[in-house]
Amino acid sequence: MANTRQYTTLVSAGEVIDKTFTNKNTDPVLVSENTIVLAELAHIRPLLGEKFYAELKEQHDLGTLTANNQEFMTYYLEDCLSWFVRFEVVNDIMSNISSSGVVHNIDEFSRIINQDAYNAFKQDTYRKAEIFANDMMDFLNSTDESGNYTTYTSNRPNSMSDTYKNHGMIFYDSIYDGYSGVESCFDCGNPYVNGNCNCGCDNC
Repeated sequence: MANTRQYTTLVSAGEVIDKTFTNKNTDPVLVSENTIVLAELAHIRPLLGEKFYAELKEQHDLGTLTANNQEFMTYYLEDCLSWFVRFEVVNDIMSNISSSGVVHNIDEFSRIINQDAYNAFKQDTYRKAEIFANDMMDFLNSTDESGNYTTYTSNRPNSMSDTYKNHGMIFYDSIYDGYSGVESCFDCGNPYVNGNCNCGCDNC
């Protein structure tokens, strides 16, 4: 496996803020390089495959993107990755770990939303990221692009199952391959199937 960690991230913090944040004055320091790398590894590399991902990383870092790869980056990957970065970074922006434990970040002009509103916000962020991801993969797999992305088509990864939620937490089959959640629901005792006990309780 190529050492892709030596290369610059495929998007910058400023690009993430510009593409996905309502407040364009958000401090780029809040979107760390490690969080962008995390989003690449969790959401982008499994879709593109190791070899195509490594090709894009190297060419982007060296400024040698081919015309096709530049088109792919500009119109598809950057938007997709930026939304996944927002999904990953929102917890760190909302809360902070200090000597007092986990505390909320809040100023005198703001108020913290309740848990239901926060969950809806995060789920909507992921929904938007998935829309861009599906559009990106439709582009790569279209017959119109046949022969344009040979590294991808020659090393296309196996299709992945959808993500699933277990007790309010989102799990990705791409990094938790074969994981099907805990054995049963803590409330009703029904066995889990793909992270859902299908009983209608609020904890699944």
